[in-house]
Amino acid sequence: MKKTVKRMAKGIGIGLALLAAAPAMNAADPGMNAAGAQDVLSLERALDIAQRRNPAYRQAVNSVELNSTEMRATWVEQILPNANVTLFNTAFTGNLARRATDNFGNPIERPSADWVYFSSTRQALNLSWNIQGASLLQAYRGQRLANQGREVSVVRAITALEISVHRLYMDALEQRDLLRAEEELVEARRVDLEVAERLFSLAMRTRVDVLNAELAIEQQTLALRQQQAAFEQAKLALRQELGEDELGRFTLADEPLPIFDPSGLDADALVLAALDVNPELRESRLYVDQASLSLQQAQSSWWPSLALGMSVSRVAQTPQGEALFDVSLDEDLESNFYVQLSLPMFNNYFGNRRDIHRAQVDMDNRREAEREARLRTEGTVRSAVLELSNQFETLRLAERSAEIAQEALRLAREEYRMGSRTFEDLRSAFDQDASTRRQVITARHLFVDALLRLEEAVGVEVGPLGPSGSGN
Repeated sequence: MKKTVKRMAKGIGIGLALLAAAPAMNAADPGMNAAGAQDVLSLERALDIAQRRNPAYRQAVNSVELNSTEMRATWVEQILPNANVTLFNTAFTGNLARRATDNFGNPIERPSADWVYFSSTRQALNLSWNIQGASLLQAYRGQRLANQGREVSVVRAITALEISVHRLYMDALEQRDLLRAEEELVEARRVDLEVAERLFSLAMRTRVDVLNAELAIEQQTLALRQQQAAFEQAKLALRQELGEDELGRFTLADEPLPIFDPSGLDADALVLAALDVNPELRESRLYVDQASLSLQQAQSSWWPSLALGMSVSRVAQTPQGEALFDVSLDEDLESNFYVQLSLPMFNNYFGNRRDIHRAQVDMDNRREAEREARLRTEGTVRSAVLELSNQFETLRLAERSAEIAQEALRLAREEYRMGSRTFEDLRSAFDQDASTRRQVITARHLFVDALLRLEEAVGVEVGPLGPSGSGN
């Protein structure tokens, strides 16, 4: 398994690069064989395919592309002065007024009610800048937190994807190992049938032993068919998680299982590592920062508001159509500059108090949720360490039981050939050997499952040379 911490350190760039290079990588992928050929799928390649093709992870990577665009928009719209430029605004207007007002504002009849035509052309530049408290810094910080949220989502997505792909791949390996074991058991049953038939031909056994041996083969063949179906289901689940709809028939590479003695793991060191890099905790801390910013923005409603503005314009307006499309600069310019200071502390006083109190409660709740996540993560890590140790001991006992059952079966077969044991005794020893074989395979993969749960809780790869092992 690739080191998750390495992927997290490389961050968003790797994900975007892989996504951009997906068509070329698909075209040059040496694993893609001709139609009908079996494709050998390794764990490393499965992880690479999942990064390029898994829909959920691709959505998280795509969302990061908004970071640069939204940051530029924040600078232009919320931090820098707003600029409005009118390069060309020309109009031709006709007016027919039958009534007017005298010097005292009284309506009077116009002596002549004719159409009056005039034209105008205008260019203008307007600048405005509004500041309230630390609104500029808060806008910048808010956008940075939004960008960090998307980046953390990508880290969390890739961590979850790696764990999921690793788990499904190991599940498929487990079903394949069980399938191989069932195939070996079928062959062993055939050997027992041959022995029973030979002894029957020598009149040392009855026909009942032959029939029982044939029945055992049929039952073992049924178990083999069921295991084949389980293996195909595991491969299907892996294919769906990869998101590769063009992946043909494939076989699994022989991947070594990461089995080691976990007695050297330091639970305290693992907890410290989890508190530092676990994506869920990073997301919880980000929520606390966002709630703190919301509280500061709510409190800014008490701060003075300063508005600055300046405008420069040029207007050409003449009777008839002389000013239509007139862009000459020989007309007079108009300019305006204003400064406005307001104290909104008493505007909507109770509404502002309500908003501040809500933001304070939300921040307190976010802090409690972050503390809850830390406690949950610590408990999960320590529980996973204990479970890993328990699974290692279970594996050790299962392997020892398998050795004993294998030796007992060997002796039972010898005694059956010599006639000192019945076929029922042989079948009982065979069933014990088959059961312990399956137990060993299951115990190995249960150890791997426990290891993956620990790595998921910590957020980094765990092993004898990992951040918490004796190798450090």
